[in-house]
Amino acid sequence: MDLGLLASVAAEFGVDAAKYAHLNAGQQRMNVGNRLRRLVPESVYVSPPAPGESASLPPSATVVAHPPSLLDAEWPFLRAASATTLLRLQAAAVEELRRREVVRTGNAPLGDYAEHLFAKAFGWELTVNSATGYDAQDNQGTRYQIKARRLRNNVAGERQLGVLRGLPDKAFDYLAAVLFSSDFAVRRAAIIPHAAVVSRAMHIKHVNGWRFLLEDAVWLIEGVQDVTDAIQSAAANLDSSQGA
Repeated sequence: MDLGLLASVAAEFGVDAAKYAHLNAGQQRMNVGNRLRRLVPESVYVSPPAPGESASLPPSATVVAHPPSLLDAEWPFLRAASATTLLRLQAAAVEELRRREVVRTGNAPLGDYAEHLFAKAFGWELTVNSATGYDAQDNQGTRYQIKARRLRNNVAGERQLGVLRGLPDKAFDYLAAVLFSSDFAVRRAAIIPHAAVVSRAMHIKHVNGWRFLLEDAVWLIEGVQDVTDAIQSAAANLDSSQGA
């Protein structure tokens, strides 16, 4: 019942958990969970039974075959770790990322990581966390909102960025967005003019915001900059620093 973590997962799939903040914790969990069930691909959360266990799925359920994961390939010992140990490892990893100034908050680190990469690649100055509508500025005062998604199964719903708010007010000049592969490698990145975002975004009344899908067609829009190489280079330079 970690509502902070729930809100982070909800934001990743375009659900505004704050809408239910007036409810008690259990009701928040139920309402947000019901929304996520309609948005999250089944293959993201359905896992095969552990060795020695039998599956306990309803007759209508389908067992999804998973490709080998990062966990199996690089950290197989984590399969035997307790839930508490895994949570402590996650917290320690995020704390170390904060020490290195790769992320700025204790939330799910993907968004902070994307902000860090764009700032390093283009020399932008990141705003304070409380800034509204944009995340960074360049030396000309141009404002950028930065979004990221991690593609686990490369299905359409995974391309939906976090909710954009106040879009008609033009709180940002460009949307800087990056897609990561399941192993957190930079897959594609783009800088998208505000007008192009407006032309493709859809208003979602119940979250009081706009939904934007970072589809491959976005890179074909006039004025969109493909900055994949620059963001990949920033990621490689960060890794090569070895935590210094």
